Amino acid sequence: MDPVSAAPAFCTACGQRLNEGSRFCIHCGAALNQGLAAPGPQGSTPVSPFACAECGGYGSRLPPSQIYCPLCRWLRPLCPDYAMDAGVFTWRFDAEAMNTLQSIAPLRAAAHATSERFGRPWFEAALNGVRLSERQLPHVFRAAIYAARVVGLSYLPEIYISGEEMWNGKTLGSDSGAFVALGSVLLNFKGDDLLFILGREMGHARAGHALWRTVTEFVAGRRAQRNIMGEGILQFLNPAKIVESAIDVPLMAWARHSEITADRAGLLVVGKEEVARRVLLQWTLKSFPIYAQLDQDAWREQEEQSEEQTVRMSEWLMSSTPYIAPRLKLLREFTQTEEFRGWRAFIDYWSQQSPPPEPVAAVPSSARPTSSQQADSTTVRLVCAACREPMRVKRSVLQGAETVKVRCPNPKCRKVLEVKPKEPEPPGPDLLDVQD
Repeated sequence: MDPVSAAPAFCTACGQRLNEGSRFCIHCGAALNQGLAAPGPQGSTPVSPFACAECGGYGSRLPPSQIYCPLCRWLRPLCPDYAMDAGVFTWRFDAEAMNTLQSIAPLRAAAHATSERFGRPWFEAALNGVRLSERQLPHVFRAAIYAARVVGLSYLPEIYISGEEMWNGKTLGSDSGAFVALGSVLLNFKGDDLLFILGREMGHARAGHALWRTVTEFVAGRRAQRNIMGEGILQFLNPAKIVESAIDVPLMAWARHSEITADRAGLLVVGKEEVARRVLLQWTLKSFPIYAQLDQDAWREQEEQSEEQTVRMSEWLMSSTPYIAPRLKLLREFTQTEEFRGWRAFIDYWSQQSPPPEPVAAVPSSARPTSSQQADSTTVRLVCAACREPMRVKRSVLQGAETVKVRCPNPKCRKVLEVKPKEPEPPGPDLLDVQD
């Protein structure tokens, strides 16, 4: 099993999760001579000194149909012995930059300590957002679970929706405790588009980007549009600016490479290049209506011209995110690899083995009684919240107390509504049986 996807060990002194290979707990300082619980052979259930009270640790108490533990956030693999190595979607330049950072032992130790003690608590508290759960935006939460399972995460990161970020999506934290912050505007993406965005962030967590992203923001500050030429050429007459630029250059380069890795992870999750292209273009333009007005043939021509030296130099100097034209070209090249096709065939097969429960089929509006007909007492009238399409559902389906899923019959909508049966009202005073 890949070390990153393996479930984390725990400190026997304080119970906090540990980073693999640590000799001391960064939380309490205890020595870890016997503090790490080594995972057993592949296919067996590892034993941890601190087992989850809900699932017993690694899902040992959960029924096979349950894929997520709400207490420890453990995720059931997509299939038995499923393990996607991060190298499947990691771009080689990203891997080289990460290896350079990891090879500097003092920097690595300081990064872990900074991220756990200061970085994650600070940024998580400053999000000023809503945390997703089974009850809070459940459709987004379920999509995040699926994306995390596809990229091979063993534990689901915490996910927040923040109005402070708007169009941004960030994965912060550490290797053992990442969390995701999605801008509120991103929830306007629906279906596969939203799944691609969630897959990107889960790819960041799987590739180990959370740690260095947190350290970068904690050290360099939360400057949204940081670039080397931000203060003009005269800034290089200042020795302090020269030193600052020497730090920013490798950080900006790594940030660009990490976005390509995340794009590949999202593409593996959603499996459709046209979805990834649409989302990234809308994301770059920060506009939904403009995309519909674009001439795609003209855009393809611009995309083919993106290898010019001027474009590459501008990206290197001016941006910590890759320019959209070469970015989409790299994405297209990834879809043409045998590795991508093989993994997508594997993911498609196992995703179909355990499909989600089929929503209750709604009666099309054409089947409802006309104004001259009497309403059928065996059905309940509903209206789709998205397209306002009238529909009917059998009353017998809504007799229980459980929430029922109903799919809109409009072929252009097909949204799934969650209908909760109305609780009966308590009897009024006039209905009470008065006894002498």
